[in-house]
Amino acid sequence: MSDPTVTVVRLRTDDDSGLTATANATPRLSWSLAADRSGVLQRGYEVQVAPDPGFADPVSSGEVDSDVVVDHDWPAAPLTSRQVAYWRVRVRTDQGWTAWGEPACVEAALLEDADWTARPVFLAGDRGRDGVGPAPLLRREFELPAEPVSARLYLTALGVHRTTLNGRPVGDELLEPGWTSYRDRLLYATHDVTALLRAGRNVLAGSVGDGWFRGNLGWDRLRDFYGDASALLAQLEVRCADGSTVTVSTDEHWRGGYGAVRAADLYDGCDIDLREEPVGWAEAGFDDAGWEPVGTLPLPAGLSQRALPPVRVLQEIEPQVSELSDGTLAVDAGQNVTGWLRLRVTGPSGARVTVRHAEVLDEKGRLVTTLLRSARATDTVVLAGGTADLEPEFTFHGFRYAEVEVPPGVTVDAVRVAVVASDLRRTGQFSCSNPRVDQLFSNVIWSQRDNFLSIPTDCPQRDERLGWTGDIMAFAPTAAANFDSRAFLDSWLTDVGIEQLPSGGVPMVVPNCLTGEFPSPLPQADGAAGWADAVTVVPAALFRAHGSRDLLRRHVGSMQRWVDYVAGLLAEDGTWSGYLQLGDWLDPNAPPERPFEAVTDRDYVATVFVAHSARLLAATCRELGRGPDADRYAALGDRVAQAAWAKWADLAPTTQTGCALAIVFGSAPDAELPALGDALAGLVRASGGRIGTGFLGTPFVLPALTATGHLAEAYQLLLNEECPGWLYQIRHGATTMWERWDGILADGSVHPGQMADGSTMSSFNHYAYGAVASWLYESVAGLSPAAPGYREVLVAPQPGGGLTRAAASIETEYGPASVGWSTDGATLTVDVTLPPGTTGRFAVPAGWSPQQPVALLGSGQHTLLLTGAGA
Repeated sequence: MSDPTVTVVRLRTDDDSGLTATANATPRLSWSLAADRSGVLQRGYEVQVAPDPGFADPVSSGEVDSDVVVDHDWPAAPLTSRQVAYWRVRVRTDQGWTAWGEPACVEAALLEDADWTARPVFLAGDRGRDGVGPAPLLRREFELPAEPVSARLYLTALGVHRTTLNGRPVGDELLEPGWTSYRDRLLYATHDVTALLRAGRNVLAGSVGDGWFRGNLGWDRLRDFYGDASALLAQLEVRCADGSTVTVSTDEHWRGGYGAVRAADLYDGCDIDLREEPVGWAEAGFDDAGWEPVGTLPLPAGLSQRALPPVRVLQEIEPQVSELSDGTLAVDAGQNVTGWLRLRVTGPSGARVTVRHAEVLDEKGRLVTTLLRSARATDTVVLAGGTADLEPEFTFHGFRYAEVEVPPGVTVDAVRVAVVASDLRRTGQFSCSNPRVDQLFSNVIWSQRDNFLSIPTDCPQRDERLGWTGDIMAFAPTAAANFDSRAFLDSWLTDVGIEQLPSGGVPMVVPNCLTGEFPSPLPQADGAAGWADAVTVVPAALFRAHGSRDLLRRHVGSMQRWVDYVAGLLAEDGTWSGYLQLGDWLDPNAPPERPFEAVTDRDYVATVFVAHSARLLAATCRELGRGPDADRYAALGDRVAQAAWAKWADLAPTTQTGCALAIVFGSAPDAELPALGDALAGLVRASGGRIGTGFLGTPFVLPALTATGHLAEAYQLLLNEECPGWLYQIRHGATTMWERWDGILADGSVHPGQMADGSTMSSFNHYAYGAVASWLYESVAGLSPAAPGYREVLVAPQPGGGLTRAAASIETEYGPASVGWSTDGATLTVDVTLPPGTTGRFAVPAGWSPQQPVALLGSGQHTLLLTGAGA
């Protein structure tokens, strides 16, 4: 029996790189469904794999019973390097079999080290230099005997590179290969470069910057952390029309020199002298006889193709430009961003243009650069004469404002702001009738975009920009709703596993470049509560959003090692006590110079996080069919939760964080939850709606209030415009999330960010408090997954706070799901769209009654009408 009303669409693998090839020899397969009817369910599927698009001799999975569209097995033999295969799917629905969907092509990258003939090449004069220096230029000319039919370029660097063929970029990716745990894992990209080649003479050329590999890292400005030589690794394989093949690899035959980029650092910026650029160096026919020979290095360990989206210029903003009294041009992007300025200037040779960046202005309208700490955040360009388009290389800046110093005789003809970040697909949307809440949501989106640059960073502007585990722990559920973050965070979690200590501990930052310990009289564990728990929280959040058990399989070992380690640190009373903890970091009630001194006991916070991680691990083991492990970790979670309550039952109800963690983590007995909810609501009312939580409590305070029936107090917290509060930031002009609740003080001045050790710490682009957006999706609009990957959708809007409408949509693995509601006070209209293959459950909001019984919702569109109690 056939079902012509349903079509299989959007075939995809677990590789989200957008590259020509994949690094996975057995790709995980997913698809979506399009339908002309409602109520569509998938009951089973068949996948075929063949070496040709005609599927003359396919390998079949056979009929597989499954109601999910994501994360299915590759049914054929594992791919070998360079192998091309085609796959297609048909689905058995509730009404019969669909037709075969359009096939997809998959090509394997270089899967074995033996496939590489190339070796990294470097310049001897560049190796081991002190400080920053000019970026090496590397090139090799070669001959093709006939027109190219197919060409693949496998490409990476020790550092970050810009590579061309015959003077044309091989792609639009930036800061490749991104930042990973380089000693154990270096990513490369596979490019189809057939169109860039020609019969006859060609040239492959690249420039390499320090990047994360050997540039400044952290506030200690560590250099050469991974190595002391910037190097290019490239392997070009060409098949020509005459049947011949040509391979061009980086080897001892390459030559190198230097050009216009005189210095480039991720923190400090880029210095360019256009007079130093060798004319035509990236084109065939350039005379490189005077250039240096290159040295070669061993093949790096852990070479694998990038599976996450690359860093790109995502958009351009036209800023406001004005002239200050001293002639400096003041640039306002209107939005705090990550990226740089693009300038078109005209001027004489030797004239220097300088661009400085900052997030905020002082009372005189000038850049506040003290919060950058040691980061210079400055780009300079020396002109070669005439008109030129200028932008930096091998760096990025976090800024809203910039100042451009223009010497006499130079005119600036155009100014644009390039927004740069990892090119993740936007999946989540939210809007409501309160414009300040909409601005808050926009700020969350921008902070995620700006900080998801190769890794999830804490901030993009100062001498840090590190993968702090606590920040993404707090933000992971929101991240997974806003953007398709699966491959991005999966890659980062791979480095978490690499950086995990032999004990099972997890570093504060990943990749880990911190040295030494925090000064403290307390003993220090190999990881801190809430920070190290990213190893359990992030995989669980991704599984909830995407439903990939394969992702859980890859990371369950890291989850288990952390939980086993911290379980071994528990005291005789079953609590994790007496160790250095960062606690509820940046609790607004903590001393501003000592943000770890939160009002909620750090040992209490640490202990309930142990219970939470143990329970997340238990759920993971159960999903993976590991019943005995699941039972063991569930019992551990229960024991630790009971120990926490036995010790801190009197303390937990005294702080917002104490209440929220006890409620959401289930560390309090069920019978105590109503009283805890009442206590939390009372704390909110007593504070006038001001929030009292830091990094670890903030994600859970609104869900805790909602779960215990205190929706009015949840909206009071959300909508409070006094400090501390989310809308206080909006009232003071925020366009991204702040690190400190009071980044701008009540008098309008900038928080100095002074810390007890004399340093400064205040960023205006820090996504942790943006975890509130998860509550906007799930409670305000009422859209959340009731089963992994949104196979079942919970529709549970919670009108309140004076809102008259709210709506959210998320591009799930099955397709777009959305909930929107509006009310006039007497009636509530809820519009729901569910993608094919899913079902929905509607939870009637308190105080409303449906005009007709609401059954289980099938795929398609629904309109639900409800009447208020007073109608």
